[in-house]
Amino acid sequence: MPNLLSRGLFNLFFGSRRKPFAALPGPQPGVLGTAGDFLGPQPWDVCARYGREYGGVTLIWMGPSPGVVLNDPALIAEVLESPRRMEFEKGNISEQVRPTVTDDTVFIAKLSEDWAEKRKLEPTGQPWSPEWLAAQVSPMQAAIAESVEALLAEPSLDYTHALRRLTFDAFSVAAVGEKLPSSVFDDFLLLARGADARIQAKLPLRFVSLPKGFAEAKTGFYGHFADRVRAARKSPKPHAVDLLSWSLREMPGMDDQVLAHLLGGLFYGGVFSSSTTLVGAVHQLQKYPDAEARLAAEAATLADGALTSEKLSGAHWIEAVAYESLRLLPAVRVFTRTPSSDAQLAGVMLPAGSMIMISNQHLHRDPAHWTDPETFHPARWLNGGVARDPLGSGHFFPFGRGPRACVGGDFAMVFLKTALATMGARVKAHVDSTEPFEEGFFFGVVLPKGVTGKLITRQPQAAHAAPAALTA
Repeated sequence: MPNLLSRGLFNLFFGSRRKPFAALPGPQPGVLGTAGDFLGPQPWDVCARYGREYGGVTLIWMGPSPGVVLNDPALIAEVLESPRRMEFEKGNISEQVRPTVTDDTVFIAKLSEDWAEKRKLEPTGQPWSPEWLAAQVSPMQAAIAESVEALLAEPSLDYTHALRRLTFDAFSVAAVGEKLPSSVFDDFLLLARGADARIQAKLPLRFVSLPKGFAEAKTGFYGHFADRVRAARKSPKPHAVDLLSWSLREMPGMDDQVLAHLLGGLFYGGVFSSSTTLVGAVHQLQKYPDAEARLAAEAATLADGALTSEKLSGAHWIEAVAYESLRLLPAVRVFTRTPSSDAQLAGVMLPAGSMIMISNQHLHRDPAHWTDPETFHPARWLNGGVARDPLGSGHFFPFGRGPRACVGGDFAMVFLKTALATMGARVKAHVDSTEPFEEGFFFGVVLPKGVTGKLITRQPQAAHAAPAALTA
């Protein structure tokens, strides 16, 4: 909390601005407002603390500018789902990542401008995308199995880095039908570092330099997909199931450059978040060996022959592990919005440009809603649990809520379940420590730090035998 002098200075210069917001609870502002609360801890931890201390809405001050942190499901729905959502644009994340992505992506489009038109072009949001998605299970299984075999040779792994590349390779197979060269992965990471520098900058963006070689990496990364699109146009593959081939069949009039940009954007939309979720699952399964044994037993029943969407749909424990990982350790924990003009919210008038912070961490662990919320307990998702708290609902929104929730959320779920099933049948992912890992921040996504270990080949007989307590 700011000291008495700091609070006094804020009141001296900006006290009159506080009066219209007197009805809202929140920490006492100092000379920096309440921005000092966010200088040390991670922003999602601050938002969760505000939820515990102040309830569903907390008044914050970014210097002299008011804002709110929302932990109330109804207010969050008002901003993200109701017809009023058109009044609230994304925060400055759009400008922060703009150099890394392209103007064709829906991610940085404004609701008040061309978001709806760009959303219609997203391949993963098309009427045919469920059919495409179902066809990705077997190819991704093969890609993940190949990656796992390579990782088995490593004496020690940093799971964050190892599973990020595994995820990138699986996404590559789903996007273009094969793994991409390492040079494309390197360009992908360099562009992501450029965006991350802008996201985490404490200075105005005009003073933030992009990494050396950034322009060349961007040309190379998106140019690779442009080359793929041109080649596919020239020599189409009528029976190929990758997203590129499917898009050309179903949307033959799409501009080649636009399609190339959207294919490249798929990686920024999901590689970091999906791999982070997978790291969290591996960590928690080590901590709860009964849950890991049950996953291995279920995965073993799917291991004969190619994994299919039909098989995966019956893997209820694998699905429960994926959901519980997304609940307890969601990769994206802060969503920002700002009113495009003065807007009434939570009983006060927020000025245009005010910061609205929405975090899922408190609601994902709210003891009033969840039993033993701090415990990794996949069984909560069985027997109707998924229906009680579906993706995008009030207390469970790892991909966001409403029409602007992640367009690739369904793809992410299929990838996570495929990865858990493939790895669970083949290896035991040993983790050196089950103590809570340090959480950093990269590209707007939680970054697990210090999660190390190694993969151990699973013995077939161990994989097929579920513990007696779990077969009841």
